[in-house]
Amino acid sequence: MSNQNIGPLNEALLAAHVAGDNETLVRLYRAAGEAALDTDEVQGCFYLTHAYVFALEAGLAEAEELRAMLAARGREA
Repeated sequence: MSNQNIGPLNEALLAAHVAGDNETLVRLYRAAGEAALDTDEVQGCFYLTHAYVFALEAGLAEAEELRAMLAARGREA
């Protein structure tokens, strides 16, 4: 797969995945999710869910805030 047509966010996400940098992944996915919520709630929650999962894996306190954000949008089972 070529990286020629991916944007800066995707490049940063790929680099963070390769580096195993969960804190950066949380920050990037959260920023993407919050930015997308205004225009596309499904896409926003998709990114926020990723942020939540990586926050849980990293043991970050931010996980609870992300869970609450998702729950407020009906994304909690």
